[in-house]
Amino acid sequence: MRSVQYSCLFALLLMGCEPSEQQRSQWAEEKRIECLDKVCDGDKPPPAQSGKTAIKLNGQWYLAPSEYVAGFSGLVFYWPSKTPLIGVPGQAHPASQEDFYNVAIEIFLRSKNIPPEPHGYRLVEIAEAKGWIADRKMLRPELEAITMKHVVGPNGQYIDHVTYYVATKLKGTDGSPPVAGCNHADPRNGGGTGFMWRSDIWAGVRMNQKHCADWPEIFQEVTRVLQLLKKA
Repeated sequence: MRSVQYSCLFALLLMGCEPSEQQRSQWAEEKRIECLDKVCDGDKPPPAQSGKTAIKLNGQWYLAPSEYVAGFSGLVFYWPSKTPLIGVPGQAHPASQEDFYNVAIEIFLRSKNIPPEPHGYRLVEIAEAKGWIADRKMLRPELEAITMKHVVGPNGQYIDHVTYYVATKLKGTDGSPPVAGCNHADPRNGGGTGFMWRSDIWAGVRMNQKHCADWPEIFQEVTRVLQLLKKA
């Protein structure tokens, strides 16, 4: 199949053949999806503002504080200092003394390739119903730790080596307690979560697993940083 596609493309280049209407439509749709979350030719970003960086998400422009912005649509702060990515003038930079992945809380925003349901607290509810929970304990009033048995989860993935940390006294964007999954067998990274920040935008969070015991406080800071984004 691929060789046929290459042959057709080669023929178009050599012979100057016009692509079919179906090919044009397919290419246009692929380009549209590709450009939802990044700047493309013909885009008109909003007027520059001091201290702000324009981010394109689902074809819409947002203004974010430049000190947090990483790449096309990422945000970073350091933990536990809550310092933004580029640091604060006159203060020690958290990442200057430690490996970036030891202290960084990374937020990735996108409107495509959103993981299918279920996710977040819904996974915990499914595990409860199916008897997949091996152990659960309250680490403190605001934080519960849940470990799963070695089973295949609802999306076909193996649930293994992961502890789910539940911020019991907080509500996420879906109204349920925010959940982070942490693989303590991965010393470098191993912690993260994802949730619908808005109805059309997914926020993925990555952190070092050693910070999972601070999950309620980290979620609150993630939420605060996201609230700094404003539509242009």
